[in-house]
Amino acid sequence: MSLAEIYLKAADIIRTNGHAKGDFYNIPESQVGVSLGRCEWPVCAAGALSIVVFGDPLPPREGQDGRTEFDAVVARLNARIEDFHLYGFEGEPPVLRLAGWNDADERTPADVIAAFERTAREVA
Repeated sequence: MSLAEIYLKAADIIRTNGHAKGDFYNIPESQVGVSLGRCEWPVCAAGALSIVVFGDPLPPREGQDGRTEFDAVVARLNARIEDFHLYGFEGEPPVLRLAGWNDADERTPADVIAAFERTAREVA
């Protein structure tokens, strides 16, 4: 799968599942006895990327297989987010930088989707 496809699929996941803040995912309340699977829960930007790359909203921890590659995918996205300087996360690992941006009070699902789509166009 190309980088552009990864970012476009992540945008679709936010559209479909919803946008989470404060963690990789939020477990929604079950409605009428129907429980959603892990890949159907609302997710943050990093959680959406993790579903695309690993099939789970929780990416591997530091030092685990796949984490270096995941950080590279996140860093590519981070490079295209223009207002990072507002959040004081310069010098932090890629996932923490993205989390700070994602979790900002003013961040909307539309902002996250737009960042994914803009990045997909730029890396295509």
